[in-house]
Amino acid sequence: MSSFCELCGRKVIDEKKTVLIDGIALNVCRGCSKRGKPYTPPMSISKTKPTASSNPAARATATRSTSTTRKIEMMDNTILNPEFSKLIREARMKKGLTHEQLGAQMNEKANLLKKFETGALKPDELFAKKLQRFLGIHLYVGVLED
Repeated sequence: MSSFCELCGRKVIDEKKTVLIDGIALNVCRGCSKRGKPYTPPMSISKTKPTASSNPAARATATRSTSTTRKIEMMDNTILNPEFSKLIREARMKKGLTHEQLGAQMNEKANLLKKFETGALKPDELFAKKLQRFLGIHLYVGVLED
């Protein structure tokens, strides 16, 4: 059965090579194989599934999932402070920074910081942590359970 180069379309006569070009594995002719890196397919996984007790990697995965659950529970007990915009503005002004200067330090856009300060936008968790780190404030408060 004849095959064709997936890059140039020519018929492959001598030997077909599999190379990686831009993250894609292609079957190409010898001439086009110089344009990519040699590709070796990953080892196949055995059909039998090891138990969690016998496989250390499976145990680590099980441990990770429980720690992730704990993180989520912990984050459910904290909320963004309703006064976040006031806190951000006061901390920025206390440091004597303009929106542009703080944005340059944080590698963020000044307009985004302005929207947080006016309350037009709420910062997501990652951005709030970044603000906390740069401004030295706490934007998340614990929720009191009844």
